[in-house]
Amino acid sequence: MIDGLNDHEEEAKLAYRSLFVVSLANVKTPEHDRFSQDVKSLAARQYNYTYSENENINPFAMSEYYAMKILGVVLNETVTIDGVAAASDGAGLSKRMWNRTYNILGRQIVLDENGDRVADWVVNQLDPGGNAFRPVLQWSSSMKIFTAVTEEDGTPRQIVWYNRTSLPADRTFPADNHDSTDSGTQRGTPAVAIGCSFMAVILLVAIVLAVFYRKIIWNKLRPAGFGIPPVLFRNEI
Repeated sequence: MIDGLNDHEEEAKLAYRSLFVVSLANVKTPEHDRFSQDVKSLAARQYNYTYSENENINPFAMSEYYAMKILGVVLNETVTIDGVAAASDGAGLSKRMWNRTYNILGRQIVLDENGDRVADWVVNQLDPGGNAFRPVLQWSSSMKIFTAVTEEDGTPRQIVWYNRTSLPADRTFPADNHDSTDSGTQRGTPAVAIGCSFMAVILLVAIVLAVFYRKIIWNKLRPAGFGIPPVLFRNEI
């Protein structure tokens, strides 16, 4: 039984070798590490909660800290430039936050022109031993570029292209490529058109038959004298 489980585990590792997983970046900086230790100490001291050895800080707590830091920066700027009265202008404060980059805990926090956060991402690949996924590329939202993840010795971490000797060639997929045979939607288009035409014919025939039979039934059921021409009653008026 154990041998069978080991066989399935090796098959899964083989299948996952070519899989890339995109996730949010978790950049480690000295400032962030110190903040994490402070949060863990505060949680144990005041809330009787102990983080496990490899447990990360709750992302909601981090986001709240980022939000308060950004608010503090904007409030300070607003009071300095426009005076204390401008601090009560919520719409003005919000707009001042937008389309900016903030340096918080050694990380670049980017807000776009709509006030939405533009996060950093990492591309993860299964390590050569097949034990866990690890980052191999990271996307910087502030610089708009991909950079390689470095090893502990400073060398860039290499992406392993399984069953290849080099990275795949770039491919473009035009949005208006109607002749492509790779699209399941394009292959299904003739069948859909034929089906719609057939249903339209059936509907038209049903309407014609309904009108025809209605006329026959009406002629049989209408009361006597209903169709007498009005000219017969002119002398009675």
